[in-house]
Amino acid sequence: MTQKQTPGIPTWLLKRFGCGPNNNVVLGDLEEQYQLTGSALWYWRQALKAIPVNLFKELRDHAWIAAASVMTGWVLWHFFAVMIFSGLSDYFFGRSVGAEIRLSHPMGSAWTILWAPVLIPAAINQPFSYVYSILLPFIAWAICAWMVRIVSNIYFEHVEDGSLQGTRLSMRIHHNRQNGAVLLFAGATLLLNLILVGPFILNIQQHSQGPSAELLYPLLGHLALNVTASILGILIGGGLLRDRSAITS
Repeated sequence: MTQKQTPGIPTWLLKRFGCGPNNNVVLGDLEEQYQLTGSALWYWRQALKAIPVNLFKELRDHAWIAAASVMTGWVLWHFFAVMIFSGLSDYFFGRSVGAEIRLSHPMGSAWTILWAPVLIPAAINQPFSYVYSILLPFIAWAICAWMVRIVSNIYFEHVEDGSLQGTRLSMRIHHNRQNGAVLLFAGATLLLNLILVGPFILNIQQHSQGPSAELLYPLLGHLALNVTASILGILIGGGLLRDRSAITS
C-alpha cells in the first residue's frame, strides 16, 4: 500500500506551534489515521484544533509563568520605545518619536508606545521611513520574544537539604512552556494592535485639518508593515519557526 503524504501546511503549523507534551505523538496518530481515512479536511481540522487546545492547557498549568514572561516582553518593548526609538528617530529624521505616557490620555499613550517606529517616519513619508517601520520593530520584537522565552524557563523550586528548607529560583529548558509563552505574547500583541487601530483611525479623521485620506493611507500602510514585522519578529525571536518535531520536553 502506497504511503500517502500528509497535508504539508497543517503539519508544518503543528510542528512549530504545537506546545503539548505529546506533540510528536499527536503528529504520529494523525498521520496514522490519515493513512486510513485519506481525508485532508479531517486532517486539517484535527491539526488546527490541537494547537489551541494544547496551548490552553499549557497556559492553564503555568499561568503565572506565562503572565510574567509576557509582561517581561512588554516592559522591554516599553524600554525600546521610550529610550531607544526616540534617539534613533531624532538621528535619522531630525525629530523625536515623542513616546510618552499620560494617565489622562491612556489611548494616546498606548499608540505612542506600541507604534513608536511608525508615527514620525510615516508623517515624513520618505522611502527610508518604510525600512525604519519594518526593520526596527522586527529586531526589537525579536529581542523581546527571546527574553519571553528565557523568562518562561524560570520557576521556583522547593528545596529540602537536611535541616535547610526553602524555595530557590531555578531555570530549566522547557520547550512546551517556551512555545506557550511566546504564542501568548504574539497573540496578545496582535490583539492589542487590532483593538487600537479603530480608535486611531477615528482620531485622525476627527482632528485632521485637510483630507483625512492623504494622512490616513500612508499611516495605515506603515502600520500594516509594522504589525507584520512585529509578529514575524516575535515568532522568529521566540524560536517558533524552527522545526521542533524531534524535540521532547
